[in-house]
Amino acid sequence: MAGIQEAKRLETGRRVLEAAVTLMQEEGLQALQIRAIANKAGYSVGSVYKHYPDIDKLIIAVNSITLEGMMERLSNAVAKADTPLDRLKALARTYLHFAKDQSNLWRGLFEHHLAGNDEIPKEHKQQNVALLTLIGKELAELNPSLDSDSLATRSRTCFAAVHGMVTFSMEGRFVGLSGEMLEKELDFLVEQLVLPSQQ
Repeated sequence: MAGIQEAKRLETGRRVLEAAVTLMQEEGLQALQIRAIANKAGYSVGSVYKHYPDIDKLIIAVNSITLEGMMERLSNAVAKADTPLDRLKALARTYLHFAKDQSNLWRGLFEHHLAGNDEIPKEHKQQNVALLTLIGKELAELNPSLDSDSLATRSRTCFAAVHGMVTFSMEGRFVGLSGEMLEKELDFLVEQLVLPSQQ
């Protein structure tokens, strides 16, 4: 009997999270309300709260799934490129394509902010670090003289620069680019960020 109850509990949690991911994907972060998620999953509001005591924890769980999907695509892109520079360019382009393909999920990563003094869970922070590690691995090959602190800083700089270009373009800002021009300029940006440090 205990095994059946545990299976039911796990299934409920899975369906609640699946419903939240679908809502985020279809309608964006603003759609993630406990009642809407309960309706989507086919459960009561109380059932949702049994698994996620507040909406922030559920949003973090959704964002973790988004990061998993992003990391899978980024890792696949890296595996298909031959040189460190090509792999960094592939990471930038793949990040752009993910943002376009999963725009609401991607925006949810950056639009959600925890209230008060709440801290991001350690596991979620580790997912963010894994993304920077992908970048750092290639930077280290191109710039073997960088110490660990400098490498971590350069990795953050590269991500921030690419993210900025992607964000402006996704939002249609006046400096945003699109199409093939955006991809070419992402390549140019990556070259400017990593090649001068070889001198």
